[in-house]
Amino acid sequence: MTIDISEKMGADTAQALLAGTVNWKQYDGSRIASNAGGGAVYLAMWGQLFPIPDGETFNTVFNNWNDIIISDYLVSEMPRGPALSSGSFTAVSVTSPAQYLVTLGKKLWIPDPATVTRFNFRGPVTIPHLALDYIPTGANVG
Repeated sequence: MTIDISEKMGADTAQALLAGTVNWKQYDGSRIASNAGGGAVYLAMWGQLFPIPDGETFNTVFNNWNDIIISDYLVSEMPRGPALSSGSFTAVSVTSPAQYLVTLGKKLWIPDPATVTRFNFRGPVTIPHLALDYIPTGANVG
């Protein structure tokens, strides 16, 4: 015998339960927009959507506007993070090849070239080592 879960707990509760089982991290690295979003584009990272504040920030972080996923479902259902900082960028220091996404008041380590490719990051800006050391460290990208 099968039981319709929505009959036992209500359709809204069943939908919420099912939504909680989605592995949102599978979309990490994607840039996502909605058909009805009025042009807003989001970065999927850590299983959350982070709004990209403006076109200038998009252009300093990402290589191009290609491969943006258009999905009303993802924009409406995926958990939200804070907006990336206006003026975010990728960086390396003159003394280390470690690459970082600088945003949200932190430097987020980009662990490998595959992550750079998956996120479509633009080539990094070289900044003085002391300046990069001064920026607090956050979680790793990817």
